[in-house]
Amino acid sequence: MRYNVLKKHSTKYERKVYEILKELHISFKHRWLIEGREIDFFILGKYCLEINGHDQDTNKNEMLANLGYVPLHLHNNEIDREVITNLINKIKKI
Repeated sequence: MRYNVLKKHSTKYERKVYEILKELHISFKHRWLIEGREIDFFILGKYCLEINGHDQDTNKNEMLANLGYVPLHLHNNEIDREVITNLINKIKKI
């Protein structure tokens, strides 16, 4: 089953992560705002997953960490089902 995220509101890599998270039955929000900053995926109420094709925003990372969130980053070329599944399994163990 495929889940749809509108193309005009996401990258193809975000859509792929969205589909994988749905298939894994993981609780998440897509394009979530925290302190006025957009997060690609807000997972399990604590983890902020950013899908990057560019350098990380260190100010955003610092702000998230100061608020008690855990910023996570994956580069576009790291997006596949195995990587996402491994990441979710590690999160669940924490």
